Amino acid sequence: MFKKIAIATPLAVLALSSSMAFAAGEARHSINLVASIPTKVFHVLPVDPDLIVKDQVLNYNPIADELSTLRAFFDTKNTDGSIHASLESEAILSNGVEAEKVPLTVTFNGKVLSHTRAEMVVGETESTPGKRVELVIAPSKPAGGFKPGEYTAAVTMVFDAVPPVL
Repeated sequence: MFKKIAIATPLAVLALSSSMAFAAGEARHSINLVASIPTKVFHVLPVDPDLIVKDQVLNYNPIADELSTLRAFFDTKNTDGSIHASLESEAILSNGVEAEKVPLTVTFNGKVLSHTRAEMVVGETESTPGKRVELVIAPSKPAGGFKPGEYTAAVTMVFDAVPPVL
């Protein structure tokens, strides 16, 4: 009998103390941090970092049959020349139907970008100290107007640091 009590008592104490630890509860939180520090020589960065990580919505106005335009600002710098830009591919909104695609006009610092050639978007004198410039992505209304559907686009811009011409 004594052996049963001698064994049961420590087991009961162990069980009660461990259940008290669980009764106190536990809370854990994980915070992911990211930092991006550009070089002092060349960078083209959006002022609002959410621009390139979140979907940007073009709102539809049914009264005017128009889609809104996306406007955003970028900080640019090239201490050794100018900055040229181009599109990786044709800029279009698509719902999967070829006949209903919506062309997009992409303008960076007032220069229209193309997927066929690079355009100088920030000159050497402006890019050396750095300059904040505007990006505008504007949908062009198709001949028959906008057709119902869910449209998506991925506009990829390529920026090049171009050395000065001597």
